[in-house]
Amino acid sequence: MRKKLKNFKPEQQGEKRAAELMEKYGNMSEDALYAKLMQEVAAAKSNGSFSAEELAADVDRMRPYLTHEQVEKLNHLLRIIGS
Repeated sequence: MRKKLKNFKPEQQGEKRAAELMEKYGNMSEDALYAKLMQEVAAAKSNGSFSAEELAADVDRMRPYLTHEQVEKLNHLLRIIGS
């Protein structure tokens, strides 16, 4: 286990995850992203895996990379979702 952790670099994991998400969602329109988000939230709520706290933490990590307009839209979505 120590060997595995020795070379672990969390920033690389984050960068890899960001690249994967960009590949998956990067070409989607804002409306398509909104619909996908609402679909994912509905599924998570129905199976009991939705966590408003985790969502809020994810959003807080994204805020520095967003414009003021994007933050306002995101805040609106969070109010709709109920977090």
